[in-house]
Amino acid sequence: MSDWVPPTYKYDYFLVRVLDVPNAQRAKHYEAHVKLSMPLIEKGVLRLGGALLAPTAKSSDPDALKNPKGSWIFVQAESLEEAWEIVKQDPFYASGEVWDRDTITVEPIYSAMPEVKFD
Repeated sequence: MSDWVPPTYKYDYFLVRVLDVPNAQRAKHYEAHVKLSMPLIEKGVLRLGGALLAPTAKSSDPDALKNPKGSWIFVQAESLEEAWEIVKQDPFYASGEVWDRDTITVEPIYSAMPEVKFD
């Protein structure tokens, strides 16, 4: 029998997953996206995130970010509605030129691994 005990959390977390529109204009909106994201990262609201890659891509490839197919974000928020508001403020969403609004999902999640470390 395992001694593992599920972690308890003070905050609620949500997973955002969204595909890009065809011919997404990421470069055009990247600076504004980062400008909005950095304070949220510093406050701990945006906990993890990054690009969704094509099935043939590898995270370890130097060119992995050349052709992202979408984004994922691990968000700390008080409610599903607040998580959605965070998404809607992002220039990738607001511009309509990067994220395909029809593909966005924002779901409450429970992380069984409270700390993530990458090499």
